[in-house]
Amino acid sequence: MSSKDEGFSLLNYKGNKSTSSVGFVLRKKNKTHLIQGDFSYGVLANKPGGTMNEMGVNLTTLTFYHKLKTSSKGFQYGWANKNTMHIRRHNQFSNYSFRYDYFSGLGPVAKHLLPFEWKKKSFLWQNMANWQLLGIQVKSGYIGAEPENYQTDKSLTDNFFNTVSPFVPLRDLDLNFSSSLFWELPTGNKLGLRYQANYTKLSGIKSVYRLDHSVDLILNVRLW
Repeated sequence: MSSKDEGFSLLNYKGNKSTSSVGFVLRKKNKTHLIQGDFSYGVLANKPGGTMNEMGVNLTTLTFYHKLKTSSKGFQYGWANKNTMHIRRHNQFSNYSFRYDYFSGLGPVAKHLLPFEWKKKSFLWQNMANWQLLGIQVKSGYIGAEPENYQTDKSLTDNFFNTVSPFVPLRDLDLNFSSSLFWELPTGNKLGLRYQANYTKLSGIKSVYRLDHSVDLILNVRLW
């Protein structure tokens, strides 16, 4: 994982994080819904040796449409809504060491499902990508943890409208790609391995950049 907050430091922080996810899939005749929550935490370091604790929370909802196709193979398209919050603490500083950023975005999503058999066992190769295009963002200002234009004498509602910025296509980016291989177990459940990459850029007076890679072990359990 790599992270940089230009409002605090021009240095890149890199390191490993632990990640856990839970999701729920609901398949209907003409569309499929996926809700997934993610939590991550780790200690990152820069080249001079400074460290930063970072925690991330993410909630994503995806809807795929497949009116004329079965939901188990081929290309599917739809939309995704992503809500992400990251909290950072720079450990070598006492003043202004607490930073955060949040965004909520909406954009297109596409996936491709390829079922196949090998040695009399059933497998599924799934590739998926989504791009958040429009939304809102709130993040720490150039100085201090409070967002730009935050005023202590204003109400919560006033500060919300003063501090929220638009999430604008190309100027702001959130791109995600994942590739998963599932093995269908005799019980109907699936055991899988997934590679996932995510790139985020939040612009403003000073930008925030983030690049994540992960390899995940997945267990899909059929509830009914």
